[in-house]
Amino acid sequence: MNIGFKGLHPIASFVFFIFSFSVCLISSNPYLIAVCFITGALYCFKLQGEKFISYLIKFILPFIILITFFNGFVNHYGVTILFVLKDGNNFTLEALIYGFVSAVKISNMLLWLECFNEIITSEKIIYLFGRLSPRIALILSMVLRFIPLIRKQSEEIIKAEKGIGNSNYTNVFDKLKKALRRISILISWTLEKGIDTSDSMRARGYGLRGRTSYNSYIFSVKELISTSVFTFSFVLLIISVEKLEAFYNPVIIIPEFDLMLFVLLFIFTLVLSAPVFLDIWEEKRWKIS
Repeated sequence: MNIGFKGLHPIASFVFFIFSFSVCLISSNPYLIAVCFITGALYCFKLQGEKFISYLIKFILPFIILITFFNGFVNHYGVTILFVLKDGNNFTLEALIYGFVSAVKISNMLLWLECFNEIITSEKIIYLFGRLSPRIALILSMVLRFIPLIRKQSEEIIKAEKGIGNSNYTNVFDKLKKALRRISILISWTLEKGIDTSDSMRARGYGLRGRTSYNSYIFSVKELISTSVFTFSFVLLIISVEKLEAFYNPVIIIPEFDLMLFVLLFIFTLVLSAPVFLDIWEEKRWKIS
C-alpha cells in the first residue's frame, strides 16, 4: 500500500529528492553532512529494514574508512603533520579529515539514491517526464528499474553456481574468470530484458502522438504544502551556501555555530526527516502494525 511519503504526488517526491541531493552535493559543513547522513540512514532503514543494516556494514562503512585513509596517503596538504611517510611526504590531519568528509558526502548520495529508487518508481518517472520526452522518460525508468533487478539477478546467478557446485575457487585467476563470466551473463540478460521492455512499450503505443494515459495521482492540498516546503528549503539552501561552507586546506575552518546556523540546521533536519515522520504518522493513522 502506498501510504506516507510513498503516497505523495510524484512532483512533491521529486522536488524533495532534488533538495536532498543538493544538500549532499553542495554543503561541506560537517554539521549538515552529519544531519544528511543520519536522516538518510534512518529513512533507508525505515524502507529496507535489516537489508539496509547489511548494506551499511558491508559497503558504506568500509567505503568511508577506505576513502578516508586513501586521501590521507595520497594528498599531503595541510599544516598539522601526524607522521612522515617512507617516501618523505607528510601524512596530515587536514587531508585525513577532508577524506572522511568527502567519503561521508558520497555515502550520503548513495543513501538517498537508495531511497530514491524505492520511492520514485518507473511508473512515476514515466508520469513526470513522459509528456516532455517519452524516450528520455523510458530510458530513465528502465535504468532505475534495472538497478535492483540486476542486483537480484546477480544473486540468482551466484545461487545457481553454488547449486551446481561451481562456486569453488582454486586461485585468483579462476575467481577472476568466473567473475567475468558472471558479468557477461548479466550483460546479456540486461540487453535481452531491455529489448523485451522496449518492444512491449512500443506495442502498447507508448510515445505516439495523441496517446492517452491513466494515472491515479491527485495533487491535493497536502501535496501543495509539501512541494512548497521542499521548494522553500531548496531556495534557502542555495541562498545560505556561503554560511554552510567549510574549508580543509591548508587549515580546517568551520563556520561558527551561531543562531543563524542553528536555525538553518534545524529547518534542514526537519525537512530531511519529513519522509520518516510522514510514514510514522500515516502508519499510526491507519493502524498498520
